[in-house]
Amino acid sequence: MATIELNSKDRERFASARTRGEARSQDTSAVVDAHYDADRDSIDLTFRSGGSMMIPRHIIPGLKSEYASDEPITISPAGDALSWPSVGIDVYVPGLVERAFGTRLFAAATGRQGGRRRSKAKAAAAKANGAKGGRPRKRLSA
Repeated sequence: MATIELNSKDRERFASARTRGEARSQDTSAVVDAHYDADRDSIDLTFRSGGSMMIPRHIIPGLKSEYASDEPITISPAGDALSWPSVGIDVYVPGLVERAFGTRLFAAATGRQGGRRRSKAKAAAAKANGAKGGRPRKRLSA
């Protein structure tokens, strides 16, 4: 078996990728457990944050109840995808949630999450707006 020589740039890239992967694996929206509930004909998802959600099986294209009950569900290392390997079905969890609950609810939740983010650009914009006198006051209609 041949050995591969890594240079310092490759080592830095691998270290950076490991750091990003570790941060992503700690994401609270990652799925940590998934199983099929035959009584409710749904997939029960448990998230790292402790929350759980049931998704109806019928919204997963190609997943028949006999596949779901016989086949264990494989969760991706990042916790963002579900897989039934022997059947060849892979599902992206955010897309599945969007399909189950609708685009509007999903967009509202992701918008709230994005609004909570802090960045240098956002801080600079807030400072610039504050220098202009801040947010305009609402006009009262008579």
